[in-house]
Amino acid sequence: GAELQLRSPWGAAIITSEGDESEAKDLASRDEDVGVLEAVPESVHEPPAASQSSIIASAENSFKVSVALDSTQLESLASLQKLKIVEDDIRVDELCTRREYARWLVRLNSLLERNPKHRIVPTISLSGSLAVAFDDISVDDPDFVYIQALAEAGIIPSKLSSTSLFSVTPEDGSFYFNPDRYLSRKDMINWRAQLEYAILPGTKEQMSRIRADYMDVKDISSDTSPEFFADMLTGEKSIIRKVFGQSRRFQPNKPSTKAQAAVTLTSGRMAEAVQHELLRMEAESSSRQAAAEEIKSELLVRGDIKNFWNEKLLVERNRGVEVQKLYIATLQDLDKEKNLQAQNLTENMKEKAAMDCQRHLILTLREEIEETSERLASERATYVAEQCNIQELRKAALMDQEGILDSKSILEAEVEALRILRTWVEDEAKKSQARAKVLEEVGRRWKWDNQA
Repeated sequence: GAELQLRSPWGAAIITSEGDESEAKDLASRDEDVGVLEAVPESVHEPPAASQSSIIASAENSFKVSVALDSTQLESLASLQKLKIVEDDIRVDELCTRREYARWLVRLNSLLERNPKHRIVPTISLSGSLAVAFDDISVDDPDFVYIQALAEAGIIPSKLSSTSLFSVTPEDGSFYFNPDRYLSRKDMINWRAQLEYAILPGTKEQMSRIRADYMDVKDISSDTSPEFFADMLTGEKSIIRKVFGQSRRFQPNKPSTKAQAAVTLTSGRMAEAVQHELLRMEAESSSRQAAAEEIKSELLVRGDIKNFWNEKLLVERNRGVEVQKLYIATLQDLDKEKNLQAQNLTENMKEKAAMDCQRHLILTLREEIEETSERLASERATYVAEQCNIQELRKAALMDQEGILDSKSILEAEVEALRILRTWVEDEAKKSQARAKVLEEVGRRWKWDNQA
């Protein structure tokens, strides 16, 4: 739907959805210079919320407050970016998370803090660690070193803290840092103040006699460090005044922007350290530039630069001549290759025509082969039928042959019988002839006898 844009007297543009005009006017009437979302106060026993991103998204769907940055915030951000404390790609109008602020705070303190009483050295503090300080920050977390260093230094309550120092102690012994939640105003000032002030004997009694110039002091939790109240009671020089200005309401649970976190980091004793570090970096840069200019002028006086570039120019000219020769040779080779490709193209066309003829011939042969195959298939069917007939005729011939063999056996037996009979008849005939001769001889003798 349509959007309604209002301007608050403090330069904050409140953009609401249609139907939230009354709520926007009520928000614009309050003394606020950050979004109306409240950061969850620091808790040592509440587990991290799994649906925090969805809650933030639903809250942003309702309204969004953008804050105009002042010169102090821009200068602080620029200084921290030059010192490589804050990343260059951050958006200054976004809300700051607890993870980011812990990382920036430890980086700044390790780089610029010279007082051993307030200095945090992650490598030294982590060398003797036996257990992690929080249940939701593992060793593999990219910001584990910074968060663990704050816990071991006692800046934030954790498993490593003494139970007598904090009134809130979880029953199950679990501690959660909730790194992706928004950083509240109270935590931002509280962590920074513990590295800024040293509570001397009698300071607590002095703070109890001074009245804080804030209407909502009662909203600050009881586990806040004395250094926080010490900063609140320093008046115009306090970190709170530099970050939030002359406001009567502190609103400890409201989230903080990254620009406000940058101002907090560069306030107090760190302001002078940051300026000294920037001046030192500028002095080193100026000295390097002066040395470079001196070397440049010396080279110009001696003519080394001119000689160097003359040599470079001569080398480039020679290289240009060589490139020209190479270009001409390449063109000649290209012409030869072009002619060769033309000849190859002609030969390929001839080969293609021959292959087309062969292909046509192969197609013709294929058709003939298919016709021959069909004819052979039909002849094969005929052959199979004839073979079946031949098998039947063969069976009949075998049967006839068997009959013939039987008849032949019978005939052979009969021939043998006839041969035997013939032999017998011949023997009888011979006997008859012999008897006939005997009878003829007897008859002749009888005849002679009778004649005689």
